[in-house]
Amino acid sequence: MTQDNWNPARAQRPICVIGNANLDIVLGHLDAWPDRGTEAFFPHSDLRIGGSAANTALVLQRLGSTFGFVTTYGTDLAGDVIGERFTGPLDRLQRLAKPTSYTVGILHPDSERTFLSSAGHLDHTDLSTFRALLADWPLEDALVLISGAFTMPAFTADQAALQEWLRERGARVALDPGWPPGCWTEDERAVMRAWIERCDHLLVNDKEACAFTGLDDVAEAAHALSAAMPPEATVIVKMGPEGALAVRADEIVRCEARPLDLIDTVGAGDSFNAGYLDAVARGMPLRPSLERAIAIAGKVLSQFPRTHEPIAIDPAD
Repeated sequence: MTQDNWNPARAQRPICVIGNANLDIVLGHLDAWPDRGTEAFFPHSDLRIGGSAANTALVLQRLGSTFGFVTTYGTDLAGDVIGERFTGPLDRLQRLAKPTSYTVGILHPDSERTFLSSAGHLDHTDLSTFRALLADWPLEDALVLISGAFTMPAFTADQAALQEWLRERGARVALDPGWPPGCWTEDERAVMRAWIERCDHLLVNDKEACAFTGLDDVAEAAHALSAAMPPEATVIVKMGPEGALAVRADEIVRCEARPLDLIDTVGAGDSFNAGYLDAVARGMPLRPSLERAIAIAGKVLSQFPRTHEPIAIDPAD
């Protein structure tokens, strides 16, 4: 079954988010690094669950989507926070006897961010873990996002095998690869090529698309990615304040974003992913799906600190 013959009159297609969860400490804004041995104070701070996959799962939670989160967490206070947040009927979490991974996100005035992360439990999350957690998940007709694989080194090389396993069980696979630690070495490009050959929806940002393909033009990079994917697969390129671009076979869609005055852009692409997946799961066409994703990302980013309150999207948005 392809995405285009899904009947929106049926119940919403279930969404499964597979990937990383950690604890985020967000601080800002920082103009220049302080001298060693000194202390700096920030006007803005937030402590919350993070990780690209978890960020998407949190927004799907707020949207009231039919979804489940599949992840791991550590044996500490941070792990308690993650475990207590995801207790839905489709959530599948495993506690590992390791410290939970942390990320400190430093916000800069120009909307750029710097991340400082610890390895923790994510270094020990692997294919066998995910396969076990998914054993009873209703994957037939499901829309499955794998996000944050480059943050889980024990899983990175096996992601293609998981994608094959999911597709054999009737799932449609979406992928947000993130930025690799080696900044796109030839080995990382080879891994990425194996991933995109096996996915139905590729969600990347403009920097990732251009860096992977070696092209400077975003549209050209999107077409190059599309050519490497299965027929009828969709490439989404997230362009921050400039909106998003989609390529599906001969169809090209570009949507603009509304200007926003933001404090914190951490998780912008992950929030977009949630809006897009929710729209696809509801059977929406490509342009409305992009518009919904942009609107939801804007709603999430406009809040600081972030909340867990339901998100309502007005059709005018």
